[in-house]
Amino acid sequence: MSLAEMLDGQTAVLDGYDPALSAAWRRRFEDLGLLPDTAVRRVSRAPLGDPIAFEVRGTLLCLRKTEARLVRVRRKAA
Repeated sequence: MSLAEMLDGQTAVLDGYDPALSAAWRRRFEDLGLLPDTAVRRVSRAPLGDPIAFEVRGTLLCLRKTEARLVRVRRKAA
């Protein structure tokens, strides 16, 4: 699933990126702390659904829905 598909309060682990993602976007995501095997928690979304707020490595990160769709995650094991 992608970051955009997560529900508020849900935690997942970053699994990778969309295959069509450009190298520039991949580097930007990595610079923001979105690295493989990193825990990501969806905090909330704006009233109209965009942007979406995530907690990554103790930092609040807001992404547009189109950007969040490019980051793949897997459900965190209980």
